[in-house]
Amino acid sequence: MSKREASTIGRNTVSGRQLQDFVERIERVREAKKQLNEDEKLVFAELKAAGFTPARVRDVIKRRAAKPADIEEAEAQLDMYLHALGMATETPLFRSVGQMSVDLAARDEVIAAFKLLVPTEGEIIVKIGAQPVRLYRDKDGNAQAEDVVERPKPASKAASQVPERPKRDVPDLDAAGAKDLGRVAYRENQPITSNPFPWDDKRRSEFDAGWREASGTDGMGPSE
Repeated sequence: MSKREASTIGRNTVSGRQLQDFVERIERVREAKKQLNEDEKLVFAELKAAGFTPARVRDVIKRRAAKPADIEEAEAQLDMYLHALGMATETPLFRSVGQMSVDLAARDEVIAAFKLLVPTEGEIIVKIGAQPVRLYRDKDGNAQAEDVVERPKPASKAASQVPERPKRDVPDLDAAGAKDLGRVAYRENQPITSNPFPWDDKRRSEFDAGWREASGTDGMGPSE
């Protein structure tokens, strides 16, 4: 503390009371941050109980908050680096081609080939394109195939405790204006989470719809 501060700050002085006010405000902010962190932990615990993976949900949240251009650049660099280090067997171009929809005739041929490998007692799960397929034998010993539909585990009965969304300045717009605002947000390279409307405001979905329409994606990042 400087000599000047020592001479102006004392018990019950104006400066002393002002300093105490600042300190108490900081303490209240920190207490609120601590409570919000606890609320977030509860939400993650609930989604984990529902069968979702918290680490992947964090990736989704991070991706939604990122700018579209940043996501595209990061993914392009990652593909290039992985291939350069020998950690990817395909070049980025071949990888993109491989992610296209699988030809139905080729898919049937793959399933027919794998049916020969199905054990008498047991099953094989094969992922062809984006759709997993379960191969098994029926009671007569004939190989069968069916698409696998993955469902999350039932949600826990614990009450959801979601922290309140911080207040924002809400634009005075109708539904059409909110949708236009979403389009503008994407063109200005803003993430979909820049939506200024509260969760219970019907215009919020219009903003999201405008953003997705302009980006051609579902709001999780650029299309693969």
